[in-house]
Amino acid sequence: MSKKLYLRVRQAREHADLTQEQLAVELGLTRSAIAQWEMVDGTSPSVDNMIALALRTGMGFEFLATGRGPMFVDQPNPRIAEEGPDYGHELNEQQRRLLDRFDSLSPRQRAGLLDLIGDGGKRKRR
Repeated sequence: MSKKLYLRVRQAREHADLTQEQLAVELGLTRSAIAQWEMVDGTSPSVDNMIALALRTGMGFEFLATGRGPMFVDQPNPRIAEEGPDYGHELNEQQRRLLDRFDSLSPRQRAGLLDLIGDGGKRKRR
């Protein structure tokens, strides 16, 4: 059990049998960001990135973040993005292009885009 975050990050990535480059692509980051996480005096991943790393690698979030709790809670998950919905109707060309582009984004980029455009009226208005 490692007391150092950078070692737990590396352990998680290696458990999922990923290179830094592969993990970066899957999380929508740069390889240098992953390399920084794995350096003794490097930067730490944000909570959102730690969640994505834990989901992708099967490592327990608590263990990844603190070194406590179960080390691995699941098998590595090569698909951390949600499945696309079945819209049940024919899409026009503009909708198809928009959805194709959205589908090509990483989970982190999708979340950022949704934050940017708002909740689409899903919150209750007062």
